[in-house]
Amino acid sequence: MYLKTYLNYRNFLMGYKMDIVKAKNVLYEYIRRDDEGEVIGITTAVDHVNMDIKQGDFIAILGHNGSGKSTLAKHFNAILVPEEGTVIVDGVDTSEEDKVWDIRQNAGMVFQNPDNQIIGQVVEEDVGFGPENIGVPTEEIWERVEKSLKSVGMYEYRKNSPNKLSGGQKQRISIAGVLAMKPKCIILDEPTAMLDPKGRKEVLSAVHELNKKEGVTVILITHYMEEVIDADKVFVMDAGKVVMQGTPRQVFTLVDDLKSLRLDVPQVTLLAWELKKRGINLPDGILTSQELVDELTKLY
Repeated sequence: MYLKTYLNYRNFLMGYKMDIVKAKNVLYEYIRRDDEGEVIGITTAVDHVNMDIKQGDFIAILGHNGSGKSTLAKHFNAILVPEEGTVIVDGVDTSEEDKVWDIRQNAGMVFQNPDNQIIGQVVEEDVGFGPENIGVPTEEIWERVEKSLKSVGMYEYRKNSPNKLSGGQKQRISIAGVLAMKPKCIILDEPTAMLDPKGRKEVLSAVHELNKKEGVTVILITHYMEEVIDADKVFVMDAGKVVMQGTPRQVFTLVDDLKSLRLDVPQVTLLAWELKKRGINLPDGILTSQELVDELTKLY
């Protein structure tokens, strides 16, 4: 009896995931003032948002420009602090000013433009800059640099100048720089927005590898639908609110709703949806070309 109880408890703990980021009733407004300091307008960028993100998950946050997704992301590593509500990162309230650097070590941020995050003249020096700043011993810094560069497939470029790399390679260097800080979570704010298709593929492949092999929690902010089909959960934002959430299949089943939010769906999902409207008996939420081929093969 006792052994059975112990085994059940152990299995429960093994399957249980802790919250790494928890947003509760978060409100944030941008206030516009005239030259004399008088308020002339208020824009609610994040409107009482609730969100729980588990350690090790791959989360995608979608929304058109101005939906509030990037403003929300900046709350997850204390770049912004809620005017109302709370954001807890790995058990720490982001409003605690003396804990900001602890929060940013646990939740690293990667932005759209890699040139804004790369400061070193040599790749390995750039990646080692963060750990050096927080007092990591020299020997450990180089261990972290090597591991981080290998994890994003950029180790062979460690002696190169970042200025001679492609956009996708630079973005992978930016991710390696965050990884060298040993975060539990990486927040990527539209990291592929400035990249060509090849660069986008490189960056996403590296991010998925980190999530699967290293167990790093990934929060991906994007408006590219194809980038989220492998996510564990998708949140859709509009006018500062979370208006839809679920697995990619659940979300992309709602094609009409997404269109009303000025969002696209993956091309293959749209094709399957159009075929279904024309009387072909296909399931909802097809996400990949192979799924569509398999379903059509069953029918014909």
